[in-house]
Amino acid sequence: MSKQTKDRRAEKKERIQRDLALYGNGILDSDEMQSAFSQKHHTLSTVGDHTLRVARKSLSICYTLQKLHIRTDIRAVVTGALCHDLGILGRDEKYGSERECSRQHPAHSVQVAEKLVGELPEKTEDIISHHMWPGGNSGIPRSREALIVSAADKLAAVEDFVAGYREKRPGVRHVVREALHRTKHTDAE
Repeated sequence: MSKQTKDRRAEKKERIQRDLALYGNGILDSDEMQSAFSQKHHTLSTVGDHTLRVARKSLSICYTLQKLHIRTDIRAVVTGALCHDLGILGRDEKYGSERECSRQHPAHSVQVAEKLVGELPEKTEDIISHHMWPGGNSGIPRSREALIVSAADKLAAVEDFVAGYREKRPGVRHVVREALHRTKHTDAE
């Protein structure tokens, strides 16, 4: 990797940290976020770890769009991304099933966000309410910011599952490679 690439990555990482601190400090310092780091989510992740991954990915997408002269509301993205799953906290006591949690936690996440930051701007509420799209019953996002966070949420969830699967079964990659290798040789014969 070139020095220039490393410098750009470091600069982007610093910008993400700056925006998270600027627009999300109150949320990051909240009791809700602190408890999010102790609740499991997506196999071996936590709600807190997943939330930070979603926020970072969302900001990264926003910065890329800005290079293309497509404006995004960074404040709404940070607030929405950091609050999108806070309604999951206490899942085992609140919800009778995973399906119920999937359908109801966006509305509960909006309530938690309102408690933490006060009245939510329309875009921020859109982000949180519709982050489950196209799954759940959250409906189609109405803003590009909500689409960004929804996409980042799906990417982060896949990463959470893959990382958890690898951690649970570290030899799986080797087994899959070996099976693929055998298939190639069998097909060639």
